[in-house]
Amino acid sequence: MKIIFAFLLIIFLAFSGYHLSFKKFRLPLFIRGFYLSGTEFLFLGFLLGPRLLNVIDNETVKALEPFTTFLLGWIGFLFGLQFEIKKLRRYPFEFLIGSILEGLITFIIVFAGSYFILTNINFLEDNLLLPAILMLSAAASCTAPTGLALSTTRLIKKHNNTVKLLQYISSIDGLIALIIFGLAFFCRIPFFSEAGLFYDIGKNALLYMGASLGCIILFAILLSIRKDGPELILIAIGMVVFTGGTARVLNFSPLLINFLVGFSLINLTRNEDRLFTVFVAIEKPVYLLLLIFLGVSWNFDTIWILFPAAAYCMLRFFGKILGGYVITHINSEMKKYPSLLGIGLLSPGGLPLAILLDFQKGFPGLHISLLAGMVIISVIYNDILSPNLLQRLLRDK
Repeated sequence: MKIIFAFLLIIFLAFSGYHLSFKKFRLPLFIRGFYLSGTEFLFLGFLLGPRLLNVIDNETVKALEPFTTFLLGWIGFLFGLQFEIKKLRRYPFEFLIGSILEGLITFIIVFAGSYFILTNINFLEDNLLLPAILMLSAAASCTAPTGLALSTTRLIKKHNNTVKLLQYISSIDGLIALIIFGLAFFCRIPFFSEAGLFYDIGKNALLYMGASLGCIILFAILLSIRKDGPELILIAIGMVVFTGGTARVLNFSPLLINFLVGFSLINLTRNEDRLFTVFVAIEKPVYLLLLIFLGVSWNFDTIWILFPAAAYCMLRFFGKILGGYVITHINSEMKKYPSLLGIGLLSPGGLPLAILLDFQKGFPGLHISLLAGMVIISVIYNDILSPNLLQRLLRDK
């Protein structure tokens, strides 16, 4: 009975609360950033979780795990639907090269810093060290154009070219982040054999890619029959559940496998408009549900976690600043953009939180929950910093 009550409560909070979030209230800029990103739902989940009110205890969270798998699958599929290659080709090639460089530079800096810190404090078991570092690097690589929604229409029109570049980078960053995150699952200690690390990584990769290909073919066959309305919604929900369940059985990421399915279908089939309409309809409530589940599992047992979270935030900050500087100096065409472009790339968005929840489910453990708490606090830091820095970038240009 408690499980049903918790489930209905979470659904009610998400679907009723999103009407209040994502709005421009007359509040200080950094507070409005919280409302725009829905960050308050992290604190709501923490309040309802086992460390405070215990309305949603650990047993309830475990019982609702299939539902979180569905949420991650829905987010991954929707994210994949946004990567339509023919639309990305409309932008200059320099945008693509710059976006890849920015993501890789951020990845390298955060990877190196995280490796140095985690290996010296002996925080994690050996089999979790590399996956955890890859997760941290992937989450840091993400960028979202959330802060642009806080900017005035006048500023956006005045700096239209810079805004377009920021929006393009924010989309490509997500692709790079998911590729990096996928390596965490390939590099886990495998259960197939003891023939060697590279042999097992290759075997895992073949298994995961084979499962993804099978799901893509199955979904494409179902969509080949012209369906609209409720039938299409039913097919979409059923496939996300099936694909996410397949991923969990194989100890893979439901977020990543559904991303691959969505990316493939949007570029290989002619159902892009119908599919996107179905999945984007409940994008915001799904995102708020994700925040609530992350808040419930948030481990904030010690105030000392604020300091490693700040260090992680600074690593990401330096990565974005350096990456933005490199982008604006790759050729003469890109020099017209501000050198401090990186300060407009600090808003993390929802993808790093989806990556974090997926990692928690795939690599459970006490130390992982502490690491997740550090990332959540870092996301909050960035939500506070990014709106003001973005405003400064657009005003100073």
